[in-house]
Amino acid sequence: MNIVWKITAWLASRRRIADWLIERSQHTPYFDIVKSGETYMRRWWLFNPYDHETRKPRHRWCPISIRVHHIMKPDDDRHLHDHPWNARTIILRGSYLEEVAPDSGPHMNGRFRPGLGSLRVRQRGDTARIGYGQFHRITSVSRDGVYTLFISGAHRGTWGFLVGGQKVPWREYLGIKE
Repeated sequence: MNIVWKITAWLASRRRIADWLIERSQHTPYFDIVKSGETYMRRWWLFNPYDHETRKPRHRWCPISIRVHHIMKPDDDRHLHDHPWNARTIILRGSYLEEVAPDSGPHMNGRFRPGLGSLRVRQRGDTARIGYGQFHRITSVSRDGVYTLFISGAHRGTWGFLVGGQKVPWREYLGIKE
């Protein structure tokens, strides 16, 4: 299966195809993420399976969503974070440096210690699986940011931050009341 993703990433990142994916997605904007008054990430839908009102998938048989992300700045949070679903990222333009926790995943049981993870360069044509419970952080992005094709599956839980070897739910970490 990995070879299929590598071929898909190579094709999607060809200049004409990447330009088309980016341009097409910009017809269906999602909300931007703004931190400290600056845009951190712009996002657009390529395929949105969610009902606008309920925010639940319209069809059980199709739990995936596909977006284009323009990551303009590195993550400024002190701790690594995970996502609430399994996902796949394909780098369409630009590059980033990512810190990834070792052995992170639902089975981790607090074994991560900061500084012992790995750094990975992700550049045009690369693809990576991002599993639920896999903690990471983008530490730098190329000058013009990085465009990614982001494919996510069904929700598996909440996202959070890895603090002292334990997952802290995002609202608690950011001090947001429900």
